Amino acid sequence: MSQEFKTVTILKAQLSRFSGIISRGFSKPKQRLIKEILYGIQASKDIKLSNIARTLKEDQALIKTEDRLSRNLDDVDFTEGINAEVVRLASSRVSDDMVIAIDPGDIRKKYGKKMEYIAKIRDGSEKEIGEGYWLCKAVASDIEQKKVIPLYFEAYSQEAQGFKSENDQLSRCIDLIFGQIGNRGIHAIDRGGDRGFLSIRSIWAKRRLPGS
Repeated sequence: MSQEFKTVTILKAQLSRFSGIISRGFSKPKQRLIKEILYGIQASKDIKLSNIARTLKEDQALIKTEDRLSRNLDDVDFTEGINAEVVRLASSRVSDDMVIAIDPGDIRKKYGKKMEYIAKIRDGSEKEIGEGYWLCKAVASDIEQKKVIPLYFEAYSQEAQGFKSENDQLSRCIDLIFGQIGNRGIHAIDRGGDRGFLSIRSIWAKRRLPGS
């Protein structure tokens, strides 16, 4: 058995365990899809479905594998379910002296002209308006930043169906995180953290906690 084969076997086993945890709220076909996508991205170092499909080496035409992946990705938004599992897993590792950092941001897609719901964003790095998506992300970190625990990540667009507002996106993030970790941690938010609704939302979320 070659070293490369051993490495691939170990990687597949680790990804299978991880994907099984974060996808447990989905149907079996969707669980399989998440496992295949994670493996394909790691193996191909790419996010294009054609390259992901190649890594799966199915006994059928490549286009059929690509079509299957595309169909399964098209009908369900995995964001909420996966974020809920990530926060649940992380909650037991978050301590009182950790910083819970919520960071609204953006990702610019200079060459993604035909990407779904691509929208106008303000590129925070280049300080200009461009095409891309807004981000809402959160991590827990100790004071010395030796440990960083992912809590939440979502890319969204104001052009998407069902979009309400940036405040609504932040509210969903806050509710999900503090619904799991309770009052633990030192709460911090970047860019826009002085909005009045955020302090009100935080107080409201804490009052909903059992025993508070």
